[in-house]
This record gives sequence, C-alpha cells and structure tokens, in this order.
Amino acid sequence: MSIQLYFNPLSQPARAVHAILVIGKIPHDLHNIDFMKQEQNTPEYKKISPSGNVPSIVDGDIALFESHTILKYLAKKFKLEKLYPSDIVEQARLDQYLDWHHTGTRNITLVARDFVFYPKFLGKPAPENKDERFKELEWYLTTFEEIFLGNGKHKHILGFEEPTIADLSAICELVTLFMLNIDLAPHPHLHQYMKHMLSIPEVNQVHQPAFGFTQKFAENLRQEYVDLMK
Repeated sequence: MSIQLYFNPLSQPARAVHAILVIGKIPHDLHNIDFMKQEQNTPEYKKISPSGNVPSIVDGDIALFESHTILKYLAKKFKLEKLYPSDIVEQARLDQYLDWHHTGTRNITLVARDFVFYPKFLGKPAPENKDERFKELEWYLTTFEEIFLGNGKHKHILGFEEPTIADLSAICELVTLFMLNIDLAPHPHLHQYMKHMLSIPEVNQVHQPAFGFTQKFAENLRQEYVDLMK
C-alpha cells in the first residue's frame, strides 16, 4: 500500500518528507494542498492534519502530521537505517539537531515569511525590527556551522557518514536563504554543505518546484545561489 503524502512543494517540512520517500524508494502518492485555495483549512483535510499544516501522511489506518514525527516513522518502518539509526544513542544524537531545528534553522523561513513573502504576496508591511532579526539569523547560521558542521569538519550534521533525516530537514530550510539573498561568504562551511546536499539527485529533484518559484520571484539573485540551484 502506498503512503499518501499531503504536501505543498513550497513547504520546507513537506519537501523533507517528500525527499525521504524518494530516497527510500517508498511507494507513495502525492496530494498537493493548494494554500491559495485554503485547502489546508477544509474539514476533510483537518481530519488528517488537525493543525491544518503540511506535510501529513496517511498509511493505511494511520494519519500523521508534524514532519519530524513522519520522518522518524518512515525511517523506522522501512528500515532506512542510514537515515535514522536504530541504535538509541545514535538516535539521541540526531534528535539533538531535530529538536534544535524548530527554534534554530527554522528561523530562516520565519524571517523570509515576515520580510519577503508577506510583503510581496499579501501586501503586509514588514516588521520594523529588520536589523535585529537579520542579526539574530546570522547568529543561527554561525551556530549551525560551529555546532552541527564542526566548522567544516563534518560533511553531514554531527559527523554522520551518510545523510540523515536531520540533513533532509536542514537543507529544506537552508534553501530559503535564496529568497533572502544573504551573502554566504561569511559562512563557507554552510555554503559547502548546501552544495553537497543539493548534489544528491533525490534532494535536488524535490526542490525543483521551489527553485522555479525562487528564480521567478527573488530579486537580484546572487550568482552563488543560481549555481546551487543547477
């Protein structure tokens, strides 16, 4: 039986779940939830995802929402050991990033939402604390490099030899930097990490719709970002 994935290709957490399905060669069907039509708020969809968020999945009689829960579930069910090891200690190591992600890397998307998406597409004024928010974002990027990439010593988050669900979750947020057009020169290890992750065919594949959106709407897109989207 195929996994039913309810997603939107512009959603970072949804792309992470799409990526594990493709990488793991897990049979699945895609159901695109159209935000512009408010499909996430329909009674039918809220039976699957009470929060109205994407992604969510249906696997037989089981419905799950929250991306990290779904990533762990799929990795365990389909025995994707490299993506989420069965060893409890290794799981705990990865969970450290997965927990930090929500208040760390996820800030990239929150800044893009407030200073790009809302003003450009909804006509909502950007907050007045732009300098403070972008300074805080730089701190999160530096912390990501120092702690989770070991200042360039780690090819993958926390030094795992192969990409894990932590990397899938992280890269899907990091590409939102494209919309913010932040200079990556002060973050060479982050730049190299993004280049490596986007060179994985399945990861690149699930990002193509988002890349098309970025190329259409981002202003004065830096060449380094154009190169990463190839």
